[in-house]
Amino acid sequence: MRPFLLYLCKNAKENRQYMLRYLFFTILSFCFTVSIAQNAIEDFDTLSKLSSEQLMDRGRTYFSQHKANKALACFTIVSERYKHSNNTEEIQQSIRALNNCGCVYQYNYSDYPQAYEAFTRAYELCEQHHYDDFLPVILVNLSDLLNDYSIHYGSLPLSQQATDTFDQCIEKAVETKNWELLTTAFFNLSNQNYELDLKKYDVIFSEEIPDSTPDLEYVRLQYRGIELLQQKKYDEARQQFNQQLEVINTRWEPSRDTLSTYQNIAKTYQLEKDYPQEAHYLEKAYQVARNEEAFTQCADICKQLSYCYKTMGDTVLQQHYHLLYLEKMEEIRQKRLNNIAELNYIYELRKEETKAQTMLMTQRIQQYAIITVLVFLIIAILMAFQLWKVNRELQAKNKSLFEKYQQSLRINEKYSHSNLNNDQRETLIARIQEVFSDPNVICQQDFTSSQLAKLIGSNTTYVSQVINETYGMTFSILLSSRRVRIACQWMEDPARIGSITIEAIASASGFKSRTAFINAFKRETGLTPSDYIRFAASKSR
Repeated sequence: MRPFLLYLCKNAKENRQYMLRYLFFTILSFCFTVSIAQNAIEDFDTLSKLSSEQLMDRGRTYFSQHKANKALACFTIVSERYKHSNNTEEIQQSIRALNNCGCVYQYNYSDYPQAYEAFTRAYELCEQHHYDDFLPVILVNLSDLLNDYSIHYGSLPLSQQATDTFDQCIEKAVETKNWELLTTAFFNLSNQNYELDLKKYDVIFSEEIPDSTPDLEYVRLQYRGIELLQQKKYDEARQQFNQQLEVINTRWEPSRDTLSTYQNIAKTYQLEKDYPQEAHYLEKAYQVARNEEAFTQCADICKQLSYCYKTMGDTVLQQHYHLLYLEKMEEIRQKRLNNIAELNYIYELRKEETKAQTMLMTQRIQQYAIITVLVFLIIAILMAFQLWKVNRELQAKNKSLFEKYQQSLRINEKYSHSNLNNDQRETLIARIQEVFSDPNVICQQDFTSSQLAKLIGSNTTYVSQVINETYGMTFSILLSSRRVRIACQWMEDPARIGSITIEAIASASGFKSRTAFINAFKRETGLTPSDYIRFAASKSR
């Protein structure tokens, strides 16, 4: 407790300043919310009289002008009209409007949950009403959202989900010959993804794709640049990326392509350990991001620049960009708080839509007063919740650090009292390898670590210890890996190709289901069993 009190005393001045800022922002938000609520009520009568096509055109114009709340208002009204119509064209307009709502939430508000909800609702309506032509568009937006979220928060599961969704989108784009969507999906997938398995995406070089396809040359240069970078041919990769700057012609946000290209060039210098040149191109990327008010990208680039100058030993610039990073993170936080008030514009529009047919003018005035009070209370509650959430996150981080430390102690001590000596360990390793080399044993579906221990004359504790220490993995993962290898040998057998099904291979190699086999196979080889069989068949010809 004493250190905490000392901290409060030392930072009393800063705390007072923070509280004054908080009070000022609360008052400003209240005034802004009152104004927005009034505008929403007035605008609804005007906007609701327009046709869906007029609203969509107006919404796109607002979006290009960075008037996010106005764009979202137009798209939101159209997105709700499908509930009161059986007209196919009206329903399709609603689906496109929902998709556009997701784009506004993602790119203007960085509100990933709302964007995800809009995209998934659009996807479900597409399937429900068989609007198959628009499915790839939603898929590319949804996968881009998942990719951005996974990069920003470092989530590997979401990253894999994003890749799978991109693959699904590219497959749909090829199937429907939507080449513009194909180039968009590949760009979003490959952007800053330097470990990408490029062989899966050779389709972008198909002669079937017209040369007039937007961004085609750009993404082909992206492919070649990443390929050369993976081969450590950094100068040649840089040449490809520099050519990208000359062919940018996208209709939507060309600055995004420019920003990505500068980061690509910086990456080549980073891998060459040419830090001055890396910093030069990162600073170019920062200028583009700052001009576009891309706060998240600004923060990420400042963080990279701080680390770059730290590596170069330039403490002044390191501190400069570190402070800029903190400043941009604060701007992001403030922007998200400001958006709470701005998004009430949409909330008011929806509320007006549900009551438009039954509400008289006098009721509107009364409702306005109630809404104003409610909105103020909601903002106050949200701000209080935000402060509570920040405090809870700090506590959670401290608890997590403690638990991680305790876990590391348990791991180190797990085998510290083991009586297993080196001779016994070597003997067990040899016996385990002998068992795992016998397909007749390990391909039994009920084969367990207990059975393995029994076969080699040991116990499960020693077996787990030896496998963990020798292979760096658990028994189940090692077993799946060996079974996949055996399955691969069967698939490469010319006598079996074309005469055995994936289900049969899965069952014969010890997997209890086709799904479990496919997941293990992709984790081990990076390919699906069908692809592997196809490649094996072509090789045997």
